[in-house]
Amino acid sequence: MSLPTPSPATTTPTDDDPLPGFCAILLAAGKGTRMRSELPKVLHPFRGEPLVVHPLRTAANAGARVVVVVVGHGRAEVEATVRADASAAALQLRFAHQAEQLGTGHAVLIALAEMTDLHGPVLVLSGDVPLVTAATLRQLVRAATAGAIGLGVFTPPDTTGYGRILRAADGRVVGIREHRDASPDERAITECNAGLYCFDLALLRTVLPTVRRDNAQGEIYLTDVIAAVAPDARIATIDIPLLQAAGVNSPEELAALERAAG
Repeated sequence: MSLPTPSPATTTPTDDDPLPGFCAILLAAGKGTRMRSELPKVLHPFRGEPLVVHPLRTAANAGARVVVVVVGHGRAEVEATVRADASAAALQLRFAHQAEQLGTGHAVLIALAEMTDLHGPVLVLSGDVPLVTAATLRQLVRAATAGAIGLGVFTPPDTTGYGRILRAADGRVVGIREHRDASPDERAITECNAGLYCFDLALLRTVLPTVRRDNAQGEIYLTDVIAAVAPDARIATIDIPLLQAAGVNSPEELAALERAAG
């Protein structure tokens, strides 16, 4: 596959390097059935504010010029909450409606339809991960300018449910295997996908439509883009601190994250 990848960088990007203009996709369509509530998961309060406003604000603080929010369950409520947040005033907000939940790759495909006029790096982050920082997002953007993809990785104390990072003998990332599809040997891998990415938009438009749904969940996995580009594109991994990678799937996790955040 011939990919429109940026030229490889000759030096490792640092926080002092100029940051290119970039946009972001914020995934906020899920119902969150484990929350045991009719309230959309991303609207549950965290530190006194809806979950979704935390990563939205962080994307704005990092320098995103456009944020496309993928909405689904509770669409009107989520859109109203996002529009009402003060950080939205500094952003060009767009919304993409994921009526049927067919995976993260499907959500990003829908978002791409709202971004045909954009180019350059695009961050992808989730609306239920409230503690990621602007510095981390900028680091991912810089990593994507050095290669094709900036990929957040971490090592949680319990790897259950997380995608495992697959590496070749020379250390190169060659794929991500979702937990449900992983073999026993793959499940023994402790390095996991943090669910934070930065892609080149041209590359994403080329590769994501080719991803198939032949997996345990019958979904379009965004993570399958990694294996598709690995032979041709550089993938730079960024170590994400545990709290910044932590998402919320239940009231218990929400309470535990608030306690851990202090």
